Amino acid sequence: MSKGTSDSKKLTLIYLQQLFLEKTDETHYVRMPEILSYLASKEVFVDRRTIYTDLKLLDYTGFEIVGVQEKGGYKYHHPSRLFSTNELKFLIDSVAASKFLTEKKSKELITKIKTLGSTFDNESFNRNILLGKRIKSMNEKVLKNLDLIYAALSNNSQITFQYMKWNYQRQLEYFKNGQLYTVSPFAVSLSDDNYYLIAYDTTSNTLRHYRIDKMKNIKQTFEARTGKEYFKTFDIVDYTQKTFGMFTGKEETVTFEVYNSLAGVFIERFGEAVRLRKNLDNPHTFIARATVNISPQFYAWVFGLGKGVKILSPESVVTGFTEAAKEVLTKYQS
Repeated sequence: MSKGTSDSKKLTLIYLQQLFLEKTDETHYVRMPEILSYLASKEVFVDRRTIYTDLKLLDYTGFEIVGVQEKGGYKYHHPSRLFSTNELKFLIDSVAASKFLTEKKSKELITKIKTLGSTFDNESFNRNILLGKRIKSMNEKVLKNLDLIYAALSNNSQITFQYMKWNYQRQLEYFKNGQLYTVSPFAVSLSDDNYYLIAYDTTSNTLRHYRIDKMKNIKQTFEARTGKEYFKTFDIVDYTQKTFGMFTGKEETVTFEVYNSLAGVFIERFGEAVRLRKNLDNPHTFIARATVNISPQFYAWVFGLGKGVKILSPESVVTGFTEAAKEVLTKYQS
């Protein structure tokens, strides 16, 4: 495109918007000489009157341009952003900390997020300390898998897929020799830094969940989903609170005796679903009741709290916990 052509002048609004996004923010401004110089670098040559008109047009369309009078003229900036600097830092930290993303994908997303801020924010966005040493998913297709699942949800379609598992060589291999699973997807949950598909399995008439980064060859069957009656009363928050490490098991309402100092542990784990009351027999402890899915991961959670927690009932859960503890102890004694 040659200098000074009418075609290049048509790009003035686009270049002005780029300038204000890159070079201004709440505390940084540009002045008319800088605006003219920036446009000249793009081979756009216009006079001040055109700039004034274009700035008013941008402001009119919702791209806020604020002029502040100073000695000798005005300075201008685009103060409002879709995301504040602190919000962008939060997004960067969240992406960097996500185990379900590969390190490569994390860096790609962080680079894109940085473009939402001004050039003056770039230094504060260099937060790569969160990346290198974390365990990151080795599955590049997790985001694509999410798209396929959400498409099936929109189309009310069942899906088929193959499930994978890790071997000691850090390679994903087929689970059950590549058996094809057919399920009705109903929700996606982010738990313990991993995405899970929550689905209804028609074959077993049960609710199941699957790590999305371990799903392969997801396809829609375009047959209507089943199990809708079950999901009418389904509460995904309640489900994830009851399920430890996303391992399912028999649902039980469990009563605990807990040291007072561990009240926060139960409240943070179960939220408002846990019932707490004073222990009239011991002022140093309280009684807690919560509904959980009994699994080895639940027992491990209780064991990790040490002497601070004791399961009181039901007896089947008390027996299950003591037997699990005995099995571990026997392994070390032998």
